[in-house]
Amino acid sequence: MTEIFVLEPVAVDEHGRRVPDDLPIEAPERDKLETALRESGYAIVSIDADAAPPASARGATDTKQLRSAVEALVNEADDSEVARLEAAATAESPDDLDERFWGPAPDSVTAVRAVFADLSDQFAQRQQLAANGISRDDAAELLGITAQSVTAKLASRKLVGIKVGREWRLPTWEFDPDVPTGVLPDLDTLQAVFPGGPVSLSRWMLTAQPEFNGRSAREEMILHGSAPVIELARVLTATGW
Repeated sequence: MTEIFVLEPVAVDEHGRRVPDDLPIEAPERDKLETALRESGYAIVSIDADAAPPASARGATDTKQLRSAVEALVNEADDSEVARLEAAATAESPDDLDERFWGPAPDSVTAVRAVFADLSDQFAQRQQLAANGISRDDAAELLGITAQSVTAKLASRKLVGIKVGREWRLPTWEFDPDVPTGVLPDLDTLQAVFPGGPVSLSRWMLTAQPEFNGRSAREEMILHGSAPVIELARVLTATGW
């Protein structure tokens, strides 16, 4: 599991080391950092450390719960999601925002909590997508093709799907009996330009869009084809949606 370190306030006279043994830093820099942390009343804590960091009873409980939750999430996350957690945990404060208007920048623990909450929401959406999706065999039956052909279409991104263990789950929004192929058109192009994976794409396709007069992207694709939907997806990518 990837190591994540956070900076937490502790009492200046609190006993114990302020720099964890598993932090990759050598002496004499380690000793200097230990002294600086002790004088400033902070300690560096490893998220997956067994021991709770020095804190009040309530703070220790909260930190243990956060540590346990983050550990479980990281074990399920892919590399990009782990990178987001690492960035939040190791981020430094300068961001060129005036604190008089925006307030102080969040500390690393607050940043981790925010990223964790966002990822938890995405994992919940993934679970819902898996629960409401159909199997590869069901998709094959709908489309009148073999299960192997469904797998090939998933590999070429002409179908949208997620893997749950060793099984595929396909969201139902991509199927349309009024389309000759039984599937919405140009899903490979849409997936290539959309700034996210199958989970966020599925949510976006079913969400009302002001650019489509309140219609969802799926409804727009059925009414006017794939071009306007793909163009909006390109705009989202360009603006860092």
